[in-house]
Amino acid sequence: MANVHQRFPLPPEALWQALQSGVTAVKGKNPYYDAAAGYVTFSTSMGLFSYGQTVTVKVERTPEGSGLAIQTSLKFGFVDWGEGKRIAKKFIEGVGAAVGHTPAV
Repeated sequence: MANVHQRFPLPPEALWQALQSGVTAVKGKNPYYDAAAGYVTFSTSMGLFSYGQTVTVKVERTPEGSGLAIQTSLKFGFVDWGEGKRIAKKFIEGVGAAVGHTPAV
């Protein structure tokens, strides 16, 4: 399980519009967007070394603009060996590319 936060000097609306790019970057499956609550949840596919992860990303308003709060959890198992943080980093990179801002991850 990983909890990762990343801030952006952009309004939350801009991040919300870019979430699809993050989902695509990590090859997310079955995304569910809840605009009223400001989050998207999706899962990643099973691979050779992973049963996949469930990922929830919330867009938050911050004093600097906005931020992403990313939480990952294993679909099956106890230790993710850093997979959750790698997924979060790739998601942030996808969103950053879509909004034209490359955050230091």
